[in-house]
Amino acid sequence: MNLTTPQNEKKHLIALLEIPNIGLSIAKKLIDQYGSAKAVLSLSTSKYQTFGKVGLNIIEALQKGIVFQVALAQIEYCTSNNIEILSYYEKRYPQRLKHCPDAPLILYFRGACNLNHSKIVAIVGTRNATPYGKNICENIIEELAGQNVLIISGLAYGVDITAHLKAIKYKTPTVGVLAHGLDSIYPKSHYATAQKMLNNGGLLTEHKIKTRPNRENFPKRNRIVAGMSDAIIVIESAIAGGSMITAKLGNDYNRDVFAIPGRLGATYSEGCNHLIKTNQAHLLQASKDLSYILGWESKTEQPKIIQRQLFLELTPEEQLLIDEISKHNSISIDEIAVRTALSISQVSTQLLLLEFKGLIQQMPGKKYSII
Repeated sequence: MNLTTPQNEKKHLIALLEIPNIGLSIAKKLIDQYGSAKAVLSLSTSKYQTFGKVGLNIIEALQKGIVFQVALAQIEYCTSNNIEILSYYEKRYPQRLKHCPDAPLILYFRGACNLNHSKIVAIVGTRNATPYGKNICENIIEELAGQNVLIISGLAYGVDITAHLKAIKYKTPTVGVLAHGLDSIYPKSHYATAQKMLNNGGLLTEHKIKTRPNRENFPKRNRIVAGMSDAIIVIESAIAGGSMITAKLGNDYNRDVFAIPGRLGATYSEGCNHLIKTNQAHLLQASKDLSYILGWESKTEQPKIIQRQLFLELTPEEQLLIDEISKHNSISIDEIAVRTALSISQVSTQLLLLEFKGLIQQMPGKKYSII
């Protein structure tokens, strides 16, 4: 399941997640133990009985058969409506998100872009954006145009829709992460924009069809926005709300968070000012600040070629990392882990050793480059 996931396995994944009281954590543990969702749902009754309440839930669900009916309905709808079902275990799944502990096992995507784009920026903010906030948002998107960036947001009122619309105008790919199924668009007034996004971007959700945009789905949606991104830009936010949740998640996931400073005392500047004041976000005044922190600034010099000291011996893991980092001006730890198939902890350890040996250096934006 490391490259593509067979349709039959996706059916079992969807069915497994439909079983009551089996959340992401339990489902992942079961799959890790038995190798696949199909294997988990093919165990003997006596084996399930050793699982306690979870096992009893599986037995009951399999006897009723409803979970497979739901799964087949999802697959049929997606097949008929050009919706891609992305399994956590395949290459097309957003690899940045995969490193987050609460990454969904299944994503539904409709669109025409690469969810593993080389540069991904999330832009979030209040639904009650002021003219100041909208203008800042538009300026940032305009400045990012032509820099090969994918813009993601939540298709909500205010800052979100402003970011999507401006991205469309400048032919910058943009993805909306939804808090409901792909059989509807919320809010309905953004339907036309959503359709335009499909041509050079797309719509993404973890929710099956007929899932309504219930309140509890929005914080869950925010973790996908944060997890998929290299950086998160907060443009206007009250001291509490969805954007602040996304910023916190970004910090938890080791993403770079940026905030636009606002007027003191203004309700929708309080959140951004608080993030900056408490060192939870970089102060952002222009897109060049983001490019500098993330190490995206263009370099005129040719990539450096390392000539090894004859007496310096590298372990196979160190050599693997050196070879990968040498291919880039700078590269993040997440990207290194994906490209080398090593765990984050393994990569972190090897990077530290390579720094001690004077072969690499840490750059702004938590990236690494060859010295």
